[in-house]
Amino acid sequence: MKRVLVTEPIHEAGLGLLQARADIDLVHLDDVSPDTLSDAMSGVHGIAVRAAYLTEDILSKANALQVVSRHGVGCDRVAVDHLSARNIPVAIASGANARSVAEHTLMLMLAVARQLSELDAVVRDGDWQKRDGFRANDLYGAKALIVGFGRIGRRVAPLCKAFGMDVVVADIALDAGLADEMGCRGVEDFHSELADADFVTMHVPLDASTRHLIGADELAAMKPGSILINCARGGVVDEAALVSALNSGALKGAGIDVFGEEPPGDHPLFACPNAVLTPHNAAASHLSIQEMARMTAQNILDCFDGRLREDCIFNLDALKNGS
Repeated sequence: MKRVLVTEPIHEAGLGLLQARADIDLVHLDDVSPDTLSDAMSGVHGIAVRAAYLTEDILSKANALQVVSRHGVGCDRVAVDHLSARNIPVAIASGANARSVAEHTLMLMLAVARQLSELDAVVRDGDWQKRDGFRANDLYGAKALIVGFGRIGRRVAPLCKAFGMDVVVADIALDAGLADEMGCRGVEDFHSELADADFVTMHVPLDASTRHLIGADELAAMKPGSILINCARGGVVDEAALVSALNSGALKGAGIDVFGEEPPGDHPLFACPNAVLTPHNAAASHLSIQEMARMTAQNILDCFDGRLREDCIFNLDALKNGS
């Protein structure tokens, strides 16, 4: 019998897969406080996790652990290095939420470019005459710089192309052939592209190399009147520097779905009328939630059955290198 801990509720599409197996003993938690998580670790073979923090201290108590499966793709709340050292795979719902996040990215592009929040306030306040003071930025003909050409960036690119945008994709491990096939110009270093980009959208994971990838210097290098979108991870952008750039008028605006600390509390971005903010729910479409739950469960079962797909293993390189 394999014990599987589900830290937070997931869609029935995933739970059903686990419940259908006679060899699975499901454990659900009422909260994800460190003490509760620590107490639940003993004898657990698999963990399905959404947003809970799985620290090294907590995971070290999971003496029977075989797999941690993320309900999503970001693993910055999981002690991946600790698990890699124990030769335990960290599975992700590879591609399950890519389309939803890509669509959310375009939604934020349009909302910021057309000053949606401010126009909505004009109507609600009954101040109709103010409408003549707004001028939208067109997506057609604009240059979109997509930083990160992975699962989501590859979905964002064709959506931008469909709006008639000039698309540049940047990735340190650039698939130049795929970029060419999509009709995009590919670069490995995005910095030289900032000066004439109308939209910069972030789609990189958060790690030591990407923390504050967009900082004060990068924001200063961006084209005056340009727009920044972040649907990746909050730490990828220096939020204090972003607030400064928005308040100074250096940027037209920003669309932000993720924050350095979540929930963000009384964040300075709240006072920026040119920022459109959403609560880290770019992946929360009906189809995406179902597919993430299904893949979260399936990855656990596949690991138990010895057939976990390599493209679903976040720490694959570390496991292969014996880290």
